[in-house]
Amino acid sequence: MVVQKIVATFVRQFEKNEEMRKNIIRNAALALLCMLPAMLHAQVNSKPGFVITNGNDTIYGTIDYLSDTKNANECRFKADGATEFKVYKPGDISAYRFTDNGIFYVTKTFSVEGESKTIFAEYLLQGGVNLFHHKEDGTDYFFFTDRDGKIASVKNIGSLLNYSSRTENKNNKRAALREVSQMLAESSKAQHDLWVKDVTADNLSKIAYDYNMEFCTDAGECVKFRYSEKATRNFIARLRLQAAIAMGSNELLAPSKTKNLTMTAVAPQLGVGVDFLLPRSSKHWSFQALGLVTKWDISKEYQVYDNSLRQRTAYLKYINLGLQAGAAYSLKPEWKVSPVLRGGLDVGQIMGTKENVTPLMIGDGKMNVSNIGYYVGAGVDIPVQKHMLRLAVEYKRARTSYSTMTISHVAMTAGVRL
Repeated sequence: MVVQKIVATFVRQFEKNEEMRKNIIRNAALALLCMLPAMLHAQVNSKPGFVITNGNDTIYGTIDYLSDTKNANECRFKADGATEFKVYKPGDISAYRFTDNGIFYVTKTFSVEGESKTIFAEYLLQGGVNLFHHKEDGTDYFFFTDRDGKIASVKNIGSLLNYSSRTENKNNKRAALREVSQMLAESSKAQHDLWVKDVTADNLSKIAYDYNMEFCTDAGECVKFRYSEKATRNFIARLRLQAAIAMGSNELLAPSKTKNLTMTAVAPQLGVGVDFLLPRSSKHWSFQALGLVTKWDISKEYQVYDNSLRQRTAYLKYINLGLQAGAAYSLKPEWKVSPVLRGGLDVGQIMGTKENVTPLMIGDGKMNVSNIGYYVGAGVDIPVQKHMLRLAVEYKRARTSYSTMTISHVAMTAGVRL
């Protein structure tokens, strides 16, 4: 009873005070951000792999997968049998690779925006012409090397390198591809593909592979190290499971002689849905469709304002079948723990009702009604092996048809993307 009174008081004040709502959401977001340093320090995204020393020895163990950008600057490696990770910088080792034909990084020195840098470059293709990839400040850089040690580079700067009939885009693409075109000048097919295809790892790997198979057969086997169909997919759908505890209220609209009644409670919630990812176009944005089941069980005494001034006990017991559809924005997807914001449309249908609220609700008092509203939330995404754990705070507000009831809650959610 004490807990229910505390929750009821909190929700009642939360509903009435807009400034309070803003402060709670802001403070929750700040609290999550304050937790980031400790979480970043503790979280390790371990994957099996090996390092190749400068003496060409191979040592097997575990590699902490950081991000596309951070992997270029350091390798956190724990050898089999060791208890702690050791940090290698480019040049400390010759290469490292994640097992099961995973991503392969090698120590290379390339010019990036006019500055010579020694990095762990991602090895995409080995042959008479080799291809390497490097990501920095959100830009993808690609480097071709041949048997004579010549280097040709191109970077992906978005739509300026897309195939287009516009003269400006043609000139930009021609200038950007000049070095690579000269290196692959023997092949008219390579020239054509460079011109009509976007500058992506998958396309460049295919162009260089075809060139090697035709003109570099004496260089030995041509090997692709990455970018299977799954890795280069434009669109990925992933299953999401979610559980939550919602602290909220149901405000019932009443006839003129009776005050509106606000009933508060704590409601459990379960959800299942799909996350839609866009790995090649944006690592920040994702979209979500989530089906939710929320069980409300609420009761409250109220006074009927007629001649009798009698007391009644109102109760509501129902299940709200809901659907949330919206977007999520990950602020720092390259971090091990990334702050995330989300929001969108919330629709629902009240089912399996049991109620005693007459004469509070206008109309026939039937509870099998639909509701529509919105939701907003803030939290963090934490990678766990190949999955993604999301911890978040969410605020939802929806109104039933005929405006007979307003449903709102603040929920603490925990979900996993499989």
